[in-house]
Amino acid sequence: MEIVESILKENPCYKKGRKIAVKGLMLHSVGCAQPSAEVFVDKWNRPEASRACVHAFIDGNTGKVYQTLPWNHRAWHGGGSSNDTHIGVEMCEPACIKYTGGASFTCPDRERAMAVVKRTYETAVELFAFLCREFALDPLADGVIVSHKEGHARGIASGHGDPDHLWKGLQSGYTMDGFRRDVRAAINASLQPEPV
Repeated sequence: MEIVESILKENPCYKKGRKIAVKGLMLHSVGCAQPSAEVFVDKWNRPEASRACVHAFIDGNTGKVYQTLPWNHRAWHGGGSSNDTHIGVEMCEPACIKYTGGASFTCPDRERAMAVVKRTYETAVELFAFLCREFALDPLADGVIVSHKEGHARGIASGHGDPDHLWKGLQSGYTMDGFRRDVRAAINASLQPEPV
């Protein structure tokens, strides 16, 4: 996993400088047909970008992680109390999808879209395993790893359906339960001794 430090120093969220005690991780997807994390970094690294700010974007083309806030910085990602407790990470979405309203979309090239979704999913697993180790979090514990959709259902985030809507709409087979299990497996694999 490659992490590119791209701190949003011009964003008002960064300038506020508030810190959090990390208690969980929230997985998002960007909600538009844009695979490039750099597009978001460029757009959000401005004083007028006052509506949202996350800790990282996962690029859909390369799988690179663009870290946009220090991990213990309070972000504006969940639209609720999750901002005070959870790190927020956005997965970029395939360029070939077209939103038709809300969380509904069409996709004329599922194979191409799935290559992007697989890449961002696999990087998210690796990143969340790293963050769980870093902050001593159990990925299978209740409320530790949630999607934005799950955060809303818990009353800690605004009403969004990501990334569940993307995975379901593409019939990817990915689920948050599976994601949490994959993060646990990645942590376990990293704890195995290196072969001699």
